[in-house]
Amino acid sequence: MFLIRLISLLPFWFLYALGKVISFLLYYTVGYRRSVIRENLSKTFPGLSDKERFKVEKAFYIQFTQVFIESIKAYRFKRKDWEKRVPLVNAETMLEYLDQGQPVILLSGHTANWEWPAFSIGQQIGYPMEFLYKPVKNPKFDQLMINLRTRHGGRALPKDSALRQIIKRKNEPRIIGILADQLPSIGADKYWIDFLNQSTAFYTGPQKIAQIVNYPVFYSATRRTSEGHYEVEFIPVMTPPYQKGGQEIVQKFAELLEETIRQNPSDYLWSHKRWKYDQAKERLVLEGIPKD
Repeated sequence: MFLIRLISLLPFWFLYALGKVISFLLYYTVGYRRSVIRENLSKTFPGLSDKERFKVEKAFYIQFTQVFIESIKAYRFKRKDWEKRVPLVNAETMLEYLDQGQPVILLSGHTANWEWPAFSIGQQIGYPMEFLYKPVKNPKFDQLMINLRTRHGGRALPKDSALRQIIKRKNEPRIIGILADQLPSIGADKYWIDFLNQSTAFYTGPQKIAQIVNYPVFYSATRRTSEGHYEVEFIPVMTPPYQKGGQEIVQKFAELLEETIRQNPSDYLWSHKRWKYDQAKERLVLEGIPKD
């Protein structure tokens, strides 16, 4: 963490200049997931010309490096910094429930800077922020990200044990944050939705958790307003009682996320292999697995 503390002392202008150099190298020299990004953009926005797509690609690499640079810079942030750089819009809609002792679920996607809201929302609202996460393969990097995410009062819940921990503290007012736009593994429970011009699999976990604990569900739309400044808007998704077996929460989340992405396409995580398989490919893979 010494290096993180040291880097966080550097001024924003220097870090952003460094980020642009890194993004240039990632795009032109390393070619980090360039083919994945290009395919994702081509399928999502088939009407884009090569020149227009190239512009989005380059902007994505800059945004991608800024997320990590800003995460490190935020190591020394205080509440006043968050209020200045990540103002919250429509927070009173969640506070109506939290102030009555009711926990809430907050869904979001990998748009703009998806780390800063996790760092800052709890500090600004005054209620604990917990977030579900999937551990990464590199244990050192995994621990680094946990340290950064929990430094400002957040609490990390490993995805596989999250539901047990949520139920254990069912009536404690807090915010349960879920980045719900990643690709489910083959064979996992999922719901297929027409999303960004493609049939897309979404985890059903948010729907299941909401139905079990009966928490109201919100969506946070994070938008970049200028370099180093964002706006987080809270949008109600659904409140209990929920229809058993339905997927209305997942469907509404996908619609809101797509709306956010289309407002500023370069600010989405296009390097994620979001459409690695379709329903037909999943069916073929599952049929090839020996049955017990």
